[in-house]
Amino acid sequence: MQGARVLVVDDSTSVRKVLERLLSTRGLSVTTSETAEQGLEAIHRNAPHLVIADVVMPGMSGFELCQRLKSDQATQDVPVILISGIINDGVIAQARQAGAFDVVSKPFTPDDLFPKVERALKASRPIPPSSVEASEEPQPLPPPQPAETPDRLQEELKPFLDKPEVESALVIGPGGQLRARAGQPFEEPELLATYLHTLLSIAGVLGEKYQLAAVQTMALEYLGKTLLLSRINPRFTLVLTLRGTVGTGVVRYLVLKQMPQLRAALEDQATLA
Repeated sequence: MQGARVLVVDDSTSVRKVLERLLSTRGLSVTTSETAEQGLEAIHRNAPHLVIADVVMPGMSGFELCQRLKSDQATQDVPVILISGIINDGVIAQARQAGAFDVVSKPFTPDDLFPKVERALKASRPIPPSSVEASEEPQPLPPPQPAETPDRLQEELKPFLDKPEVESALVIGPGGQLRARAGQPFEEPELLATYLHTLLSIAGVLGEKYQLAAVQTMALEYLGKTLLLSRINPRFTLVLTLRGTVGTGVVRYLVLKQMPQLRAALEDQATLA
């Protein structure tokens, strides 16, 4: 799946940005178009391995876009996933009639989206260069960095564990990669890191839409615990798991105090790399 080209077609800027950020966390090369007409032009300039298109758009709909692709021998093998705010028998039947590979409900979650994207890409067949203007094959992206990090970054997480309120600490890197962790173990920590990175990405899109300042700190309450997310720098985020949902003031003060050391540790790590 990594390195495959995906075209997102949606008239909503927010949806395009969210999909671009979500799919990029899986190593996909994502381009976007605002209309189906622009999408068709993009497809014939640089054929994608997958198209994800909204059903309801000004001008040509997602159903019509799918039908156009399936009726053209040059693009008939490109799988299309449609996005619809309403999922019922009629929508599913129309999607099948148009030749869509699958339908995703809106709003969607990574759990809804990623399995369908993965299945669609496995079913995707290369388009002959003679049919659509050939483009250079994308180079595979480098594999995610392992969670093991230089000792200094790990050491800088330990002061958080001295506080009785803090159960665990981790650092999330670009693309949702888990870069360091300490304290009580997480169940599937890499998956948690990806979800939290996605949440921050969505918050960033909303901030851009409403011209708000970038999110620096976020607290999430879940099952009697608190997840405290704090930006270390634009690329890395600190996540603390706290016992209970109140009394986070002391921990927030410690986060501010410890931030310079975390930034310096990440700078050292970049220098070593």
